[in-house]
Amino acid sequence: MNGISNALNGLYDISGVEVGQHFYWQIASFQVHAQVLITSWVVIEPNLGAPCLEPKHFPRPPNVLSHWARYLLLT
Repeated sequence: MNGISNALNGLYDISGVEVGQHFYWQIASFQVHAQVLITSWVVIEPNLGAPCLEPKHFPRPPNVLSHWARYLLLT
C-alpha cells in the first residue's frame, strides 16, 4: 500500500503544476524543462510505436494482367 501511495504522490507532483509554474528535472548537471519533454514524448511515442503495430506482409497490388483476367471472367 505504501508503494502505491508513493507512486500516486509522484503523479500528483507532476499534475500539480499550475499555469505560470514550471516543472524542471535535474539530470546529472543539466536542468531540463520537464513539461516540454513529457509533451514531446506524448506526441513522439505513438508515432514511433505505430509502425510496430502494422502488418508485416502487405498484399501485392494487382498488375495489369490480373485486371484484364478479372474483367474477362466477370463479363
